[in-house]
Amino acid sequence: MSALLNNEPSRTVLHGGPVDASPPAGRSQQKGRVDTSQVLLSASFLVTWVLVYLFLLSGFEQGHAQSALYDRLRTELADGTAPSGAPIVPGDPVALLSAPQAGIDDLVVVEGSRPAQLQDGPGHVLGSVLPGQQGVSVVAGRSLSFGAPFADLAELRPGSDITVTTGQGVFVYDVIGVRAKGDPMPAAVAAGGSRLTLVTAARGDGAGGLQASRTVYVDAALAEGAATAGAVASVDSGAHLMSIATDTTTLALLALALQLLVLALVGFAWAWSRWSRGAAWVAGAPCVLAALWLASSIGSRLLPGLV
Repeated sequence: MSALLNNEPSRTVLHGGPVDASPPAGRSQQKGRVDTSQVLLSASFLVTWVLVYLFLLSGFEQGHAQSALYDRLRTELADGTAPSGAPIVPGDPVALLSAPQAGIDDLVVVEGSRPAQLQDGPGHVLGSVLPGQQGVSVVAGRSLSFGAPFADLAELRPGSDITVTTGQGVFVYDVIGVRAKGDPMPAAVAAGGSRLTLVTAARGDGAGGLQASRTVYVDAALAEGAATAGAVASVDSGAHLMSIATDTTTLALLALALQLLVLALVGFAWAWSRWSRGAAWVAGAPCVLAALWLASSIGSRLLPGLV
């Protein structure tokens, strides 16, 4: 008790000198390291997403498109309404393609060879006759992304079979050769004959075989029974098989998709700060993923069509 009575009240001491309000030493360097790590983390996430989308997720996208196109073409073949000549709406199914030696089984060939059309499957190059018809028909397909339907095209050897089914019948071609750009062209098609040329990008040695280095062509001839050629569409100047696209339509669509992605991210950040974390993930994550997928799908159209 006496100890408590002897305690003197504490006194506040005021210092009249200048006060150092500067941040502790090393704070600015630490903030710079944090900012740099965030930038590097964002860049690594973006690169990882692009690779995962191109070489994995885009395959699901083409698989979904192929399923719908197959059902549509099968119905048109049964009804006798499958197209046999121009005009054909770009993206519409025109034929079924099979080449067992190259791992190709009932792939739906669509009309047109722009990158947007090659996302759905192999595309019939405008300016050539349809497969199975008299003359030369050209079909292009991807070898790296969107399921890589023509990835093993160079494995075909002379004598291999390529089967094409159209509204005019079933046609079995025999491979006569595989060539690269710059190699001698095969002889001209005889009157009443038919040749099918499949085009894709060959895989190079760089980036673990994930780099498209050159164009490869597989030529196949039809022994007999070619169908009469229908009307042929004009050559499409907007189809760029091995060059980068710069068309304004794709750029405009990409700008809109990126704006949608920004809105989705802003909405997710708002929900993260106002709602519970679980609710923000459930409501916002699917929207961000959908917008990111859309932007990636449109952005990939700027790449060469055969990649």
